[in-house]
Amino acid sequence: MTNKEKVLEFTRRPLSAVVAMEDPHGARLYEPGSNKELAVIWDELDQVEEKKNAQRSAPYLLLVFQDGRQLALADVGFAFAPSTVNTGPLPDLPPVLCFRDFRQLTSGACGLLSEKDREREALAAVMVCIALLDGARAVGLAVDREEPQLEGLLRQLEDRGLSLS
Repeated sequence: MTNKEKVLEFTRRPLSAVVAMEDPHGARLYEPGSNKELAVIWDELDQVEEKKNAQRSAPYLLLVFQDGRQLALADVGFAFAPSTVNTGPLPDLPPVLCFRDFRQLTSGACGLLSEKDREREALAAVMVCIALLDGARAVGLAVDREEPQLEGLLRQLEDRGLSLS
């Protein structure tokens, strides 16, 4: 089975949270849950492999691009490695994140900021969000809708005397 056939077959499954809209040279992969899309050129895919995840029962499809980018298509949508290029090492950072994680982390940070003396915990969640968005950007996903939300949380933290440095 070709890489193209593997991607198209996987995205037709009921458990896949990603839909493929084919064009002559590739496809537009769309994740309805986050309204994210990624254009994939078939010739740029180096490897496509279905894998099992120990934490989840649903399989995922790993896409490895010729330029080294890796992205998984899963029941949670697009999944990717976070990037600590702007955060430095983070304790307990999961190896893979998705936009559902971003929604949960930002919601949790907002909740923590509504409580007294929980700023450090909110900052930890914000740092993971930064790594998540940097990882998404590195694989080619747009993050312009999420950035203002993150900037708002950073402003709240700065107003309370906390900063990233």
